[in-house]
Amino acid sequence: MASQLVLSLKRHKSVYDNKIKLLSPAKINLYLNIIGKYPGGYHSLESIVERVSLFDEINIHLKKNLQIKIFCNYKKLETKDNLCVKAFELFREEFDIPYGCSIFLKKNIPIGSGLGGGSSNAASIILGLNLILGLGLNKNELYRLGTKLGSDVNFFLAESSFSLISGRGEKVVPLGINNKFKHFIIWPGINVSTKKVYDITRVKLTKFFNNANILKYGLKKKDAFLIKKGIYNALETRSFSVSKKLETAKDILFKNKISSKLTGSGGAFYTVFSRMSLDKVKNLLPKEWSIFETETF
Repeated sequence: MASQLVLSLKRHKSVYDNKIKLLSPAKINLYLNIIGKYPGGYHSLESIVERVSLFDEINIHLKKNLQIKIFCNYKKLETKDNLCVKAFELFREEFDIPYGCSIFLKKNIPIGSGLGGGSSNAASIILGLNLILGLGLNKNELYRLGTKLGSDVNFFLAESSFSLISGRGEKVVPLGINNKFKHFIIWPGINVSTKKVYDITRVKLTKFFNNANILKYGLKKKDAFLIKKGIYNALETRSFSVSKKLETAKDILFKNKISSKLTGSGGAFYTVFSRMSLDKVKNLLPKEWSIFETETF
């Protein structure tokens, strides 16, 4: 089955001139619990993640020389530390690919918002290269690469609307839920240090709390009561401790009767079953905030 992410694909006799254009979607954490800790300080988590229709766009153009060039509408991302570059380098090393490339990245997902933009970009590079090089890698082979790049990458490699993720985020079980849900994603322009949030998160605070099964059932039945009951984020109060500005943003949402939840460690919020229009939400909130109308993808 063709990937929903592919916008265009051009193959040539000279492989090094192949091109692909892809969507790179965002995610929200509907459920996030911390259930343990690994030696070395990494936390073991359990999360139900939803892929949503807010997209970056990526063009990959293979080149005969070995240079990797990245171009982006945010110039500060045009570096060798960009996950797109790291994903291409990893793929090239693993499969002895004798080409370089030009990568054109159009960012629409806010940077540092907890919406998974960087991980999604890395996953789209891997999926795109697998297609334009015709390698036919299966999901397990793709996951092996994704694990080396970051904790959320494998969720995006799964190409599933909803997945249960665990471990450090590298273990993925697609949930096979076909229902779609509408969300407003609200980003008040606040970046939160994920490391600082996890540093003050203690396993004992959340280990007895488990709404994952309630939420899975609610999503399958499209039951609003069960979905609202199951949504949970163990990091939300910790994120507010790290960033008082983020807590203030939550207060603004609450005062305007916009029920919302933080995704991951922040700083974006999302709504579920909101009856407001996009225009009304925009009118209620500060004009400098970014607000997106999305649905399950």
